[in-house]
Amino acid sequence: MIHRLVFFSFIYIIILLQLSPIIDHLLGELDETKSNINILLEIIFQIIIIVITWFYLHTGLKHILKTRFNITMREKSEILMDFLPAILLIGLQRNLMLKLEYITYEHPFRKLF
Repeated sequence: MIHRLVFFSFIYIIILLQLSPIIDHLLGELDETKSNINILLEIIFQIIIIVITWFYLHTGLKHILKTRFNITMREKSEILMDFLPAILLIGLQRNLMLKLEYITYEHPFRKLF
């Protein structure tokens, strides 16, 4: 069972290390000259792209592992494969993190306190 988790993790990590920078640079870096609405829309759009990518990557890899390698995921492997790509996809989004940090400090409610 451990070798399956290592195998699944290795495949996911390799693919995510290739995809994450592409997604991160898709909308570019934080541009503080843009309006807060534009930055917020970029954040929302990038999160939607991450969710769609995660969904298709997860279902696609599960299908490939089952058909090509004749490997089915068990419950514990499935739980790991639910968390690993989500953490990696979000964690590797440097530009998204900078935009979130910026928009957090620009939030109108923050100025009230």
